Amino acid sequence: MDFFEYWHTCQKSLSTKHPNDRVVLGELESIDVNEFEFALPPGPFFGPLKNAKIVLCYANPSRDSKTSEVINSSDHLNQLFEQLDGLQPYPHKIPGWDSWFRPVANSLFDGDVIAASNNISVFNLVPYASTNMDRVQTFANCLPSVWAVQDYLRNTLIPKALQGDILLVMCRSSQLWGLRTPFGSEKNIVINRGARVGFTKETKETVIAWRKLLNLG
Repeated sequence: MDFFEYWHTCQKSLSTKHPNDRVVLGELESIDVNEFEFALPPGPFFGPLKNAKIVLCYANPSRDSKTSEVINSSDHLNQLFEQLDGLQPYPHKIPGWDSWFRPVANSLFDGDVIAASNNISVFNLVPYASTNMDRVQTFANCLPSVWAVQDYLRNTLIPKALQGDILLVMCRSSQLWGLRTPFGSEKNIVINRGARVGFTKETKETVIAWRKLLNLG
């Protein structure tokens, strides 16, 4: 099944859990699955993944002090479900998403949030939001939706990067993604080593050079 069709299931039914994950999540309840915020739509990616020229790979979406505000807004929830078509700009106006994305735009797009939201996609290993990914990673790779995300990385995003079509940046949890080297393509696959938060100087320089090469803003 096409990756976007796979997630269209949730968009169509307004389900916050992918059907393939439900059984496993039920079996994991006694472990630590309550770390997930299932009142939010799943977020395997944010931003125009189908067309983005810069893909940033992270662990999973974050749950923070603004999450309850988002959960209580049908407009915000609808915007997040709409993200699953892979064509929408990064939802930089949603509370919580705004404060997270603004520093990304500052670092990589000279503060131009609009240009950044139209050209960057954030690709998440785990589609469910949590407060602390460290508590989730012990069982993250057993979720079927994570297998689908890893498959898309291996069979679509890495080949696109190797062909020079996109810039792929591993920002977090490279060991769980299974991508810890650039496959000899340092210009298009970047391992953001040594920066738990934000980007290293080398990563910034590579992204900005790529952005300017493609005149992305």
